Amino acid sequence: MFDLVSSKPDTAEAGKSPVIRTSLREFRLARGLSQLQLANKVGLSRQSLCGLESGRVVPGTDVALRLAQVLGCRIESFFCLNVPPAPLEAAIAAAPSALESGNPRVFLAEVNGRWVAHPIDPRRSESFFRAADGLVVSGPRRRGSARTVRIEPLGDIEAVRRRLVVMGCAPALGMLAARLGQEPSGIYISWVPGSSMAALEALGRGEVHIAGLHLCDEATHEFNIPFVRRALPGRAMLFVNFASWEQGILVGAGNPLRIRGAEDLVNPKIRLVQREPGAGAHRLLEQALRAKRVPLGTVRGRGGVALGHMEVAQAIAMGAADAGIAIRSAAAAFGLGFIPLAVERFDLVIPRALATDPRVERLVDTLGSATFRRELDTVGGYITYESGHQVGETQSR
Repeated sequence: MFDLVSSKPDTAEAGKSPVIRTSLREFRLARGLSQLQLANKVGLSRQSLCGLESGRVVPGTDVALRLAQVLGCRIESFFCLNVPPAPLEAAIAAAPSALESGNPRVFLAEVNGRWVAHPIDPRRSESFFRAADGLVVSGPRRRGSARTVRIEPLGDIEAVRRRLVVMGCAPALGMLAARLGQEPSGIYISWVPGSSMAALEALGRGEVHIAGLHLCDEATHEFNIPFVRRALPGRAMLFVNFASWEQGILVGAGNPLRIRGAEDLVNPKIRLVQREPGAGAHRLLEQALRAKRVPLGTVRGRGGVALGHMEVAQAIAMGAADAGIAIRSAAAAFGLGFIPLAVERFDLVIPRALATDPRVERLVDTLGSATFRRELDTVGGYITYESGHQVGETQSR
């Protein structure tokens, strides 16, 4: 065994970042090789290969050529200069409350050839601890019809380019993103929590790649497609089922206030935690009240407004509210009572232009896989027999 690797750490000065950035590990994993297998093929020790993969060691020319030959790619595919990324300008996604909070942290997406900055909302527990792609250093300023900000990137901007951004309110979207992120192929998904209408509007503005919806049209009893036709006329879209779920009224364990249905929510003693307008849960409450001929204005939302299903459940579990509309799995997670109102279809709306994108193909394959569906079944309240199946489409003009 012989080593053809420089033993010097590739830093210009002690304590500074390496001048070589490497994706050698990702290429090795994509080809199904262990560190020891690749080291043996190239003629290195496992320790030396580990140093190369971490970026602590600079490869000699002959070692780099051997690696390229074994991995079947060009040297610059997995070794490049670690030049600090230049600041970039990005359109700010429509989340003014998060931006106005003073939090400069954002994650980035490249959608339709432009950068979009999504503010990390500190109010959302599922978002607060996520790693940011960049920091807002100036702006916002108006450029045409869009507001833009100047971003200082914090990580590998090329990895960010490979990311798909999905907006929707299903907590299990986080599970899907995590599962895809574990794969050697490196399909990265960022889940942006948001209501159905917010997701549809963001898709229309080109701020996300995919939108998750669970909206039922009262006139036709059809899910999601009528809303896309109205909001995005003439746009070719595919509808892939994520899952169906039960949605209803969450109440305290044992249902201490003896709530039987939506009509009981007019009781002034009941503190109802509401969802924001545009949320599927808010629309379901309106529909349930109309069916009982109860005016929406008679229901007092003294329990505040929640930004997602899990936040509804959390407010009730903490005693800040008595009832709220959310999915059964949120009730199960917090040990709450559940009064079913409807079974709804939650679909992913995907632009037809992205249908053959390898990232989208892998996402759909994973969604329909037995492994993911089995995991989703254990959460409770999800119905997965159509998961990963195309359930509709809209045509371009």
